[in-house]
Amino acid sequence: MVAGEPFGTVESVKAVSELFAPTSGTVAEVNAALAQSPDLVNKDPYGGGWMIRIKVADAKETEGLMTAAQYRKYVEDEAN
Repeated sequence: MVAGEPFGTVESVKAVSELFAPTSGTVAEVNAALAQSPDLVNKDPYGGGWMIRIKVADAKETEGLMTAAQYRKYVEDEAN
C-alpha cells in the first residue's frame, strides 16, 4: 500500500467512502472480527474496532500524522 492511496471502502446507509492509507507499507494483519461485527469500528475504534495493522515501510512518513487527541479535536472543530 502507498500513503494517501485508497486501501478499501466503508459503507453506511447513505454513502460509500474510501479509506486512505496513512503510511506506505504492507498489510500485516486484518481484523477478522469486523466481518461479524462491523459496528466495532464505531463502538471501539481505538480497541476492538481497528481495521488493519500496517508494517510501515518508512517510519519518517508517520511524523506528520495526528495523534488520537489531535484527530478528535480536528473532528470536533470541523463539526462546529
